[in-house]
Order: sequence, then structure tokens, then C-alpha cells
Amino acid sequence: MVVLMNTLRNQMRWIMIVIAVAFVLSSFLMYGAGTFGGGAMPEDMRLDRPVAEINGRRIMLSMMYDGLQMRMGNVNREITPMDFQAVLEEYAIELQLAHEVQESGITVPDEDIDQAMREFIDNAFPTRETFHQHLQRTGRRQDDYRQSLMHQMITQRFVEEAIGEITISDEEAMEFYENMKTLFFRQPSGYMVNLARFTSEEAADRVRELLADGLPWDEATARDEDDEAASEVIFVTEEPQRFSDALFENMLAPMIPLEIDEVSPVFEMVSDDFAVGVKTERVEESFTPFEDVSENIRLMLQQQRRQEAFSEFTAGLLSRARVEILDPSIFPDPTAIEPITTIDEPETETDEE
Repeated sequence: MVVLMNTLRNQMRWIMIVIAVAFVLSSFLMYGAGTFGGGAMPEDMRLDRPVAEINGRRIMLSMMYDGLQMRMGNVNREITPMDFQAVLEEYAIELQLAHEVQESGITVPDEDIDQAMREFIDNAFPTRETFHQHLQRTGRRQDDYRQSLMHQMITQRFVEEAIGEITISDEEAMEFYENMKTLFFRQPSGYMVNLARFTSEEAADRVRELLADGLPWDEATARDEDDEAASEVIFVTEEPQRFSDALFENMLAPMIPLEIDEVSPVFEMVSDDFAVGVKTERVEESFTPFEDVSENIRLMLQQQRRQEAFSEFTAGLLSRARVEILDPSIFPDPTAIEPITTIDEPETETDEE
């Protein structure tokens, strides 16, 4: 659990980065490319046509297939109306986000954009000369990258302001700890053990003899990389590791009767996995102190709240987007999808005789 929390600590801003990148990627579809690159459009749909409008912008069938390819990759299965619906809603969220970002008037200082541009070039290219060669080869301008970074930074700031600051109180963190400490923070009773495992019984027995003669663990288990015996090593602890009592009831059962510091006989843990071990210390059940994990708990709860707030934020974007279906044939029943509405075809006026 502690490892998971540390991972979350390093990903606290992933939501903001993802939505910014999604905005930039969608821009190529909404404002530029609009051609299906996967070559998988069915024969009866080769003629491109508008299938929907989002905030007055036409969404072409080819753009829907572009979105499907980005969403599904090379998944080989039948495309369903719900797949088209999901892509359309993603486009609606992205275009509504772009609209609201533009309306917000948020700006980013030029020096921040310049710094981000320098970091982008340094991280994406080995040298500045390589970057300029890339510009010449692709025909793009440096300002194109700068504008993309600026849009990403503005979008990220907009999303951060919309979601707001999320704080976790000491009481909330302690409540989580008390409710979850048995599941996540409990260290079961057992033993600290040094264990060496080998592919042959002979290799394990050689180590056992050295230990029985009084050689320290690190010396008895040392192997020269050029030594042929090194290839027989599966695993050797560098320092004692904690093994729960439950493990001694199974794979480590031959070590149950051993006293502390007594060398075990060679035993086979599984097929062709021979071990020798030494108990070094008895350890009772314990719990990681709240003080050691409180910060990580707060970060994890913040991440959870951010995800919830982000889901509400995107749902709001979708509800505010003006989405009109022009071709109901590729979508599910529009009455089952509240944010999406179908335009009734205008009736043709006829002269009454």
C-alpha cells in the first residue's frame, strides 16, 4: 500500500496533463486532419458525410473513424453504435472545453511559455540543432510548437481553476487510517529470515555446509560472476526479510522447528527450487505508524477527490455542449442518451390543391 501511495504521489498532476494533451490531439482532428488514417472504413461508408454537429461545427464520418482509431487502436472487433456515441461525446467534451477556455480569457505569461518551450526542446531532442533539422524536415515552425504549448498551459490552468483546490483534513486522513490499517498497514507476525534458493540441491548444500562451519551469511552466499555456480542461484537475500507465519505453514514448513540462527536443512520449495535459510529474529504483529503514512494518505485521498471532481467537470462540459445528430443510423437510440438530440428533418412543403 505504501508503494502504491508513493506512486500516486508522482502522478498527482496526471489528470491535468491528460486533458491538456487530449485537447491538443483533438485539435488536429477538429481543426486540421479530418481524414481517416486507419484504412478500415467500411466500403458502404466510403463517401464521407456529416454525421453530427457540436456547437455548430460539423463532425464528419471520417472524423468519427479517426476518433475510433485513437480510442480503440488495432482492436479487431465489430464497431457498435455505442462506440460512435462514446467518440462523439469525447469530441463534445473537447470542443466545449476549447470553447470555455477561449471564453475564460485566461492567459499565461510569455516567460512561462518560453521556459516550457526550452524544456520541451531539451527533453524531446538531443540538441537544438536536431530540433531545427526536425523543423526543416517536417515543414513546421517553432511557433507552431509554442502555440501548442501555450494552449496546453492555458487549458491546464482553466481545469485547475474549475476543479479548485482540494484539501484533506487531519481527521479525514486519520479516519481512513483507522478504517484501513488492518488491510493496508498491518505487518503480520512471523520471522526475519535469510534465504538462499538454487536450481540444484548440490549448490544449496554447499552453502549450508559453509554456514554450518560458521561462515557469515554474506560470505557463504557470495558468488563470483565468472563462477559457474552463479548460474544456479535463483535468489539470495542480502539482508533478512520478513516472512509471515502463514508462509511457514506452506513453503517454509521445514524451517518451523528451527531455533534463531540455526541453519536449516536443504529443502525443496517447489520443483527444482532448493533452499537453505536461517531465522534471525522473531517479529510480532505490528502496524505502520500513522505518522509514517499520513502524508501519503492525504495524497491518495486528494487524488481520489480530484478524479471525482474531474468526472463531474467533464460531465458538465458534455451537458453544456450543443450536440445535434445529423445521421442517426450510426448512433444508438438518441432518446436513451440525454445529452444528444436528433434534429427532425424539415418537412417538405407541398401546395394544397
